Amino acid sequence: MNFGTIIRTILVIATCLNTALMATDIAQFGNATLDGVYKIASVVLNFIIIAIGTYYNNDYTEEACQHTGRMRMVKAQKAGKIDGENFIDHAEEVQDDNL
Repeated sequence: MNFGTIIRTILVIATCLNTALMATDIAQFGNATLDGVYKIASVVLNFIIIAIGTYYNNDYTEEACQHTGRMRMVKAQKAGKIDGENFIDHAEEVQDDNL
């Protein structure tokens, strides 16, 4: 995991915990105005952090999907789960030679 993924993961976990606290009566300040501001800020931050985490941790482009598939294949090869030849790398070498 890179640094950005670690930070986003921590923020998503913290947001989930905050949402759980907000949904219970544990996170009450005893002031109606302060409670309202806390709940509104929590919901807004929840949407922002979850949107950022989802955007950066998912494949939304064709290129990202291809590279995710390639990395999964490399990991499976390292784990010994694939027997045989890697034709994808060979195909890229052939394509580069034809340029």
